[in-house]
Amino acid sequence: MARGWYDKVLKLLGYSDQGEEYDNFEDVEYTEPKGRSRTPVISLHTSPEVRIVVLTPVGFDEVEKIANLLKSRKTVVVNFSKTTKEISQRILDFLGGAVFALNGSMQRVSSDTFMFAPSNISIQADLPEGLSQEKFLQQLREEGIKDRKQ
Repeated sequence: MARGWYDKVLKLLGYSDQGEEYDNFEDVEYTEPKGRSRTPVISLHTSPEVRIVVLTPVGFDEVEKIANLLKSRKTVVVNFSKTTKEISQRILDFLGGAVFALNGSMQRVSSDTFMFAPSNISIQADLPEGLSQEKFLQQLREEGIKDRKQ
């Protein structure tokens, strides 16, 4: 009688015919594939071509183009020789934020040239102590503050 009650509950929940469902399947034998399957061969020594774009912006309006290049995972070298210190600072701040958001990196190459790289490119540089990026940015900020006061 207990078994009958259990079967009724299973039937009510829709599980009563599960044993019968498994009995209805036919036994199928597994057969090996007739031909030898080929796996693709991948060369480990190929690397995608890396392009470096060198730009000399004249104004802040060109910063969107530079940021789009970074978004498309291209390394960009920016020469600030044709911009004022204030515009250079604005462009550096904007691109620094863009590089940070893209998990990229930024490196000072010379006094007025910076390299911005996306996350798939790593920049390694051994610079002398006097040529650190942080000192240059601090100097640029201080000069920008002095120019605003005058």
